[in-house]
Amino acid sequence: MSFLEKIRKNTWILFFFIGISLLAFILDPDILFKFFTRNSNIVGKVNGENISIKEYVNCFQFLKRFRQGESDFYLKNEAWNLLIHEKLLNQQAIKLGLQITEKDFWNAISKQSIYSYIPEFQDYNGNLDMNKFQLYLKKLEKKSIVNNSQIEEEKNIWSYEKNHIPKRILAKKYIEMLMYGLNTSLVEAELNYKEKNSFSIVDYIFIPYSEIEHKYNISLGKSEIQDYVKKHKFLYKKEDLRSLSFSIIRSKPSLEDEMDMKNKMKELFQKFKYTNQNSIFVSNQSEKPFDSNFYLKKNLPIFFQNFVVQNNKNGSMFGPVKVGNTYVIAKIIGKKMISDSVLSSHILISHKNAIRSSNRRTEKTAEKIAKKIYNIVKKDPSKFDLLVQEKSDDTVNEKKNQGSLGWLKYEEQNSVGTFNIFNEENKKGAIGLTKTEFGYHILRIDKKSPTESAYQFAIIIKTLIPSRKTENSISNNVRKFLIENKNSNLNTFIKNSRKKEYETIFLKNIRSNQWEINDLNTEADREIINWSFEKKRKEGDIKIISNSNRDFIIVYLSKIQKRGFPIEKIKNNLTSFLIKKKIEKLFYNMVKRNSISGNLEKIAFSFSKKIKKHYKINFYDSMINNYKEPKVVGFSFSLKLKNTSKPIFGKNGIFFIRPLKHIFTSKKPSYFSYEIEVLNSFLRKKIIESLAKRLINKSNIKDYRKNI
Repeated sequence: MSFLEKIRKNTWILFFFIGISLLAFILDPDILFKFFTRNSNIVGKVNGENISIKEYVNCFQFLKRFRQGESDFYLKNEAWNLLIHEKLLNQQAIKLGLQITEKDFWNAISKQSIYSYIPEFQDYNGNLDMNKFQLYLKKLEKKSIVNNSQIEEEKNIWSYEKNHIPKRILAKKYIEMLMYGLNTSLVEAELNYKEKNSFSIVDYIFIPYSEIEHKYNISLGKSEIQDYVKKHKFLYKKEDLRSLSFSIIRSKPSLEDEMDMKNKMKELFQKFKYTNQNSIFVSNQSEKPFDSNFYLKKNLPIFFQNFVVQNNKNGSMFGPVKVGNTYVIAKIIGKKMISDSVLSSHILISHKNAIRSSNRRTEKTAEKIAKKIYNIVKKDPSKFDLLVQEKSDDTVNEKKNQGSLGWLKYEEQNSVGTFNIFNEENKKGAIGLTKTEFGYHILRIDKKSPTESAYQFAIIIKTLIPSRKTENSISNNVRKFLIENKNSNLNTFIKNSRKKEYETIFLKNIRSNQWEINDLNTEADREIINWSFEKKRKEGDIKIISNSNRDFIIVYLSKIQKRGFPIEKIKNNLTSFLIKKKIEKLFYNMVKRNSISGNLEKIAFSFSKKIKKHYKINFYDSMINNYKEPKVVGFSFSLKLKNTSKPIFGKNGIFFIRPLKHIFTSKKPSYFSYEIEVLNSFLRKKIIESLAKRLINKSNIKDYRKNI
């Protein structure tokens, strides 16, 4: 069985720790197209820190690959939540000054990584054998990814693990710091064990409340519920709510607008075809800036892939093509040969402003040192490996791998700075100096995959939007609709909206402290909420609001619920509660009169019930008669053996019990270490869940996914 199959067989291990392993997957062609057509490649922010579309897509694709059968909707939300939790925990850890050492890294590899769960890497005790694992890494490094997707995937897994383990370490350190001192005592463990292993054997009868209500004709008077509510006002105070419904009129281009756009794009195509100033033309005509990057065919959107198969010369034109409401014209303006994958090594010289650096040298000093080393290895490349050991600040793992960065993918070229190791002119053995957010790197090319064609495009993007004439027409129709429905009730308003084929959202209860309205989710939500809670508002009020997309939102205020006591709404719940109280009073009086005292057989005869005999119950699950009844279980352990209880008022009816035997299992204190671990695990899980909710509630989280 291959390494990847073993991972897939044990997919649960991938989600054991916060900050799961993700693979550096290539972006889908459709996502790449969205890069062309979006203002930003950001899908969200966590307290100002960006969540990139690449992070999000990588996480989703990883979950999809290992969680086949689950819906895309569910996996996308899970990917989003995982990224948010990872960033929140890392932000808190950094605030506290928590740092990572090389020892931390290798400990995490042996305990937190997916490799620690693969049997072939484990020793006799089930722990990760570092010698076996290092041997695997050396063999993996020597293997070529060319025409071998499995090796490529294994290398991607390791690349992601070694780059993202630090995030998991920080999260774990932060959580461990919070958990310090949160431990279960021996006494608690012993009590928990006794709860699970102490049993009472009882005879009992059960009388449902409904039977008693019918038998004794118990009912409520008209004023009893109101009287009870008046005495307990603090329990039944209703919220201040507004009930809103919406009719949404989208701002859509007309057929005339579409014909005008088609004609303009045809004219633009001809001008674009004959210009030599492509970047300037794009800057002047396109909604998106000029992109100077070169793209491999496999990383292009499908329609571009098909185009370059037939037309791969400079000057070849594509389009105009319409995708949704977006028109695209493209021209091939560059072509070069590049390697998709490059195996490289580096010497890192970090500084105090670099990411993940504990070095205190200035950036200027770091640059000076890097240039000096670069000049040395440029003259004598054989000194590179020695200088890795002596000078490199990459102490996490690259020193042990002779400075190797592993196989870098072309689509991640931004991670290696300005020295373009993928270009055809930079051959095996070439050495360059480059700068990244981690510091200065002296890079050496060790191996390269065969070269492939990469294309540079000048792309014009234009979005079809409604003309001023169309917008005026839509606005007039909305105002006409408003006049016609000004005095309509809610049902008529919604019915007429649907006749016009407007989108509708029906009856949303809104609180004054909300910031968003579910299903609406526009930047105008807060304005709508504020309007609905104005003092002068009355039921039936209507308001028109426009959002940033120039859509019209007609808001209908159908109900105003002010603070008070909603008798009708609480009547059903209170009825059963008050009847139960009457039944309890009835039975207390019967006990006083000794009409239901005596042994269990006599009581069973009085209520025409059979005695259920030798029933085993305990505190841990508190189950009796298919219901959870902790009060009944408590009585069973407190009564004298073979004595019949007084009526016990459970959740679903009245019990009479007679305990026959108590069974207690005792153990030595040393046994409870396992029980302590179980309780500690439960306690920490609860704390982590509470922490996650608290951090999310206190954080500024922006979700732009709906724009993708």
